[in-house]
Amino acid sequence: MRVISFFIPLVLLGIAAVLLGKGWAHWQASSELVKRTELTEGTIVRMAPYLGGKLGKGSSLVYFPVVKFTTADGQEVVFEHQESRRADHYKPGDRVPVRYQPSDPQQAVIATFASLWAIALIYAVSGFLLLLFGGWFLRRAMEPSPSSSQDDII
Repeated sequence: MRVISFFIPLVLLGIAAVLLGKGWAHWQASSELVKRTELTEGTIVRMAPYLGGKLGKGSSLVYFPVVKFTTADGQEVVFEHQESRRADHYKPGDRVPVRYQPSDPQQAVIATFASLWAIALIYAVSGFLLLLFGGWFLRRAMEPSPSSSQDDII
């Protein structure tokens, strides 16, 4: 029984470590993206539909925003953002922040807070909560149980 009481907290702490590590990796990737790219404003041209998943019951229609923007040196670029959205999320004509690499403007992304930082924050918050729960369970597992202290008296 004692081994099981330590197993669950240690598993939670292990999962917490993985989630915190993934959060940190995503945060670093977004930070690097912000450092090495230029910020401009783009316009949604259209929402490109694609059939997601396998054909059949599991398939669904997803949409990828197609964005047009102008680089600092005046080059006009059209790119398809690689994160799918609902059809009504963006409408043609909507203005969006865009980050692009000056050396290769086709390597561009819509730079909203959610697209840059949300995944990192979700991993970090999840990892932190599991760290708290795992630590609390581990502390409880390390406390002497009341039944063992009564056995010592008898």
